[in-house]
Amino acid sequence: MNRYRPLRLNLGSLVPLLLVALVAGCPEPVDPCASVKDDLEEHYLAAIQEAAKADPESISRDLTAINEYNPNLIWDASPDARRVLVVTWTSWDGYDEWVGQDVTLSREVWVTVVPELREFSAGETSSLTDRELRIRQLLGLPGDDLKDRFVELWVTPADLFRPSPDPEITDREAGLDWPQGGGYLTVADEYVSWFNFLVSTSYGPDGYPWTRLGYTFDWGNPCTNFGLSEFVIRDGAVVGVHAVTDNATYLLGS
Repeated sequence: MNRYRPLRLNLGSLVPLLLVALVAGCPEPVDPCASVKDDLEEHYLAAIQEAAKADPESISRDLTAINEYNPNLIWDASPDARRVLVVTWTSWDGYDEWVGQDVTLSREVWVTVVPELREFSAGETSSLTDRELRIRQLLGLPGDDLKDRFVELWVTPADLFRPSPDPEITDREAGLDWPQGGGYLTVADEYVSWFNFLVSTSYGPDGYPWTRLGYTFDWGNPCTNFGLSEFVIRDGAVVGVHAVTDNATYLLGS
């Protein structure tokens, strides 16, 4: 054997192996907007501090408008009750016995419009546990806030308001300033007191990242804090309890 004869390599046969090695060695692309799953308490506390600094740049001009021109809303089919469908996430079982009936609320209820939350969940591919966490983040709730049912309510638009100095619900923007005297929109002193009390109690370690601008603070999305449009049903409103649904059924469609 001639030990010094040049070694001839069949490079063509090595190309597929090289490609496989290169692909195997490449890291998976990282989604910069992937939801937050680590250091949850740290992220939540940072969200509270950020929400407290509401400024003009935080204003959304893409809020959900509650009016007859919005084709994405679901309205009560009853001709004598023009009510829109909203949903709240809760662990309270007091609504269960009222499904299909009207009930008078004894306190304010924070809601989003149907079907926005369900549609958001449909875009997720994670497990129920991960999806519950993602919804808590989307709604600006603590990472360990356990709620087990979604309650859909029929509500008269006149009983809804945005939790903002600009509480009207028919447009797509909520501002930071109170309406000036003489305008078509005025707010009651009682509402101002309610609002200011909420501001004074919301931004401590046990608080919430309340935007005051008509949308939830999504602390789980590194790319944007704009969550869903949020509304409040006033205390004393008469609402229709449309459905009470467990988390798995509502979020997974199971």
